Amino acid sequence: MKSLEGIGGTLNYKMSSVTELVQLMEAGKSAKLAGGLLAITGLLGIILLATDQILRDSFGGQHWYALLLFVIIDFAVAAYLVVKSTGGSLMFAMFWSIIRIIIQLADLATAPMSQMSYGDFANYLFNPTLVTYPNPPGVPAALIDLILVLELVVVGITFRGRRRKQSKSA
Repeated sequence: MKSLEGIGGTLNYKMSSVTELVQLMEAGKSAKLAGGLLAITGLLGIILLATDQILRDSFGGQHWYALLLFVIIDFAVAAYLVVKSTGGSLMFAMFWSIIRIIIQLADLATAPMSQMSYGDFANYLFNPTLVTYPNPPGVPAALIDLILVLELVVVGITFRGRRRKQSKSA
């Protein structure tokens, strides 16, 4: 037990309690930042849903509905991070972001179903300078690229926040 002397008397505290409080605050900051980025990812997904006509019309709309599900999960995980800022919520967000990145990259495997070569489909998905009628310039690639970057940043933030919490409790 240590003591702090200050205005109004002496405050007794346990060092472990202060360390735990600092760890919770750091996990909370990481969780809120990751939650904010996932909310932005969800907003970008909404813009993509609204502007990508090819997405809406291809595969009978299956990809459109899959992206809608991604947007819903992005917002749900973002809300979870804000409400429950713990190491477990950071791990959950990191897991979701990794899964989403893998699924988005695996989407390239569906190129033959869209009547495109793998190279053309990758160009459509990831080249922000490509104009694909009837979509506006940069859609979908600029949005998809930004979503992937934000998901990678979320993985980094959650990994770092989780690692820092584990190293301080050891």
